[in-house]
Amino acid sequence: MAETVEGSILQALFARVSSLVLSPALPVAWPNVTFVPPANQKFLRVQFVPNINNRVLIDSDGPHQRLGLLQISVQWPKGLGEAQPRELAGKVAEHFPTDLRLTADGLQVRVTKAADVADLIVEDARIQIPVMVAWECWA
Repeated sequence: MAETVEGSILQALFARVSSLVLSPALPVAWPNVTFVPPANQKFLRVQFVPNINNRVLIDSDGPHQRLGLLQISVQWPKGLGEAQPRELAGKVAEHFPTDLRLTADGLQVRVTKAADVADLIVEDARIQIPVMVAWECWA
């Protein structure tokens, strides 16, 4: 159980990632958790990217609009094409549909639009296809 709004947002989003079922199953590299990539270089990398808070109701102590992104990148070995990792990225995006409402500690986090599946990024040992999930929370 989180004690802060920020902790509850993170818990709600990470719980949804944990419920993702892909075929083939892929291990997940969580932020600031020791992770050794598997020998086949196939895995997911999660990044929590909170953005700005908006104070919409100036004359009150009402809730702030909190915005951010959850990035889940499909990591794949070089030289095996783009079709399979792109399909998996599409499955990740489908797991976070528009207006999905997630809760943790009584706080609600809403996916604000269809997830963005980005262009292929080539790294030294592998490629990645980032999936960006936009979210908001009023608290």
